[in-house]
Amino acid sequence: MIASETQPVFATMKRRLALSLLLLSLLGSVSNVWAQGYWRDLPPDERRQMRQQMREHWQQEREIRREEGAPPRWRDVPPEDRRRLRDEMREQRGLQDQRDGRGGARGWRRD
Repeated sequence: MIASETQPVFATMKRRLALSLLLLSLLGSVSNVWAQGYWRDLPPDERRQMRQQMREHWQQEREIRREEGAPPRWRDVPPEDRRRLRDEMREQRGLQDQRDGRGGARGWRRD
């Protein structure tokens, strides 16, 4: 193939790629709008039922995760333990900042 013959081929390929990406993005936005419209068109009772089914599904996922031995998520940790862990992390960060010579002030540099 000669160099002059390859340029039209690349231009055609670029055009096809650009058009296909444009078409995909348009289809994605149309489907998003359709899905939102569908949700709003549901009667309140069906919406409540769907939300309840989603909650049950998420609860089952959490139980499965716990059974598999996955580490607990932050929101699954009781508030007292969260507070204690946060305080410990702040203390460790403060000690590390002092060792690094940063002091305790965040966002300020000593020049």
